[in-house]
Amino acid sequence: MKKFTSIVALLVALPLSALAADFSAPLPPAASTTHAWDGLYIGGFVGGASGAQAHTTEPIRLDNFNFWFRPFSSPYGYGLDASPIGGLTVGNNLQIPQTPVVLGIEGEWGYLGEYGSGRDVNQLAYSALIGDVVSEGSSHRTSIGSHFGYGLIGGRIGYALDELLIYVKAAALFTTIDTNYFAVKKEDVISPLPHLSMASAVNELSFAVGGGVEYAVPLRGFENVSIKLEYLYFAVSNTQPSYGYCSCNFKWTTSDTVSGIHSAKLGLNYRFSGIHL
Repeated sequence: MKKFTSIVALLVALPLSALAADFSAPLPPAASTTHAWDGLYIGGFVGGASGAQAHTTEPIRLDNFNFWFRPFSSPYGYGLDASPIGGLTVGNNLQIPQTPVVLGIEGEWGYLGEYGSGRDVNQLAYSALIGDVVSEGSSHRTSIGSHFGYGLIGGRIGYALDELLIYVKAAALFTTIDTNYFAVKKEDVISPLPHLSMASAVNELSFAVGGGVEYAVPLRGFENVSIKLEYLYFAVSNTQPSYGYCSCNFKWTTSDTVSGIHSAKLGLNYRFSGIHL
């Protein structure tokens, strides 16, 4: 009987001792699923921009206080055509330790070429000389970014959900705005200036705001590659006068106001792990 009891006790003790050994053994480290967003990165993007409007105002002119040189001064406007955009990005991310908050500084250069034109609604048939009615033709043209595209430099704040980064962005914007006006002017046969042609160009310093999402590719060997989708509003808002002299040596003036641009882009970035600005 004692022998049987000893055997039963041994059979019970063996699995209990093995189980105790399993619990006392050190556990393997847990696998981390948090993606690291720190580091310097470069990338490229393509997309589109649209929505800019040009609004023009012109003064009334009186020809020698006898004939209406400009009988109307109604404001008018026209839209600018959509433009493709595409360019390069360089930036640097800093993820605050033990948090999902990502801070970044980013620079961007891109192609931009928005163009638009419209007819001057104030240009009507009139008589500068009695019995000599002239029907005038005119065109007004505005372009944004036609010299060097645009440039951005600013920062972004993001919230990381492992491989997904959601962010907002604000930046200073650099671009150019050009306006051109041309009209047929022939009030008399001896005028040395039968046509009117004038232009104005400015370097625009404004700002851009928006946000986007960036997703790190979860494939072996591509951990440092990410895809982004971003929207930015270019707050272009510039009023510029331009003037020239037409026949009879009248000074002709226009004032042009250009509104903002909506842009969207798809981009690809490559991050250099462990390398910071």
